[in-house]
Amino acid sequence: MTQDVGFTRHDPAEAEQNLESVIVPVYVASHEDVTDRPFYSAERFAERFVNYAKAPGFEIVVASIGGEPVGQAFGYALPVAARWWDGLTTPVPDGFTTETGSRTFALNELMVVPAWQGKGVAHALHDALLDGRREKRATLLVREDNESAQRAYARWGWRKVGKSQPFPDSPHFDAMILDLPLSR
Repeated sequence: MTQDVGFTRHDPAEAEQNLESVIVPVYVASHEDVTDRPFYSAERFAERFVNYAKAPGFEIVVASIGGEPVGQAFGYALPVAARWWDGLTTPVPDGFTTETGSRTFALNELMVVPAWQGKGVAHALHDALLDGRREKRATLLVREDNESAQRAYARWGWRKVGKSQPFPDSPHFDAMILDLPLSR
């Protein structure tokens, strides 16, 4: 990275206060290639975000450079009977989807505005969000056609475990898992 990146953590109330001024604009800038599709619209993202922010253990980290937000990552701990795994379209081993409320952290989104992509900001955000998590593993869904994200996640230790379609109108995603260090 060519400049220092600052990270701020926000609880759900703070995140909701920043929804229109920071969170949605960073989403739109980082997803400009797909926001014309209904599932990826700013409005649908905002609806999903508000629901994610209600989940226990929700956390968002915003990356800023020179006071300007350039990226964000957020997620939450999957509760018992989480619906996260309901969208799986490929088989997984027995017990894989059993959640305890402290087994799995769901990384909902990791995004960086185009001007700062490929400069280490996403990896730093990824690590900032996952640092200190007490869950045993993390999961995320990545677009099948997002080759740069697929490569980055593989470099960072994530592995594919199946395919998922989390919403009836969403595309299929690759479901990935990362074992989290016990020392966290």
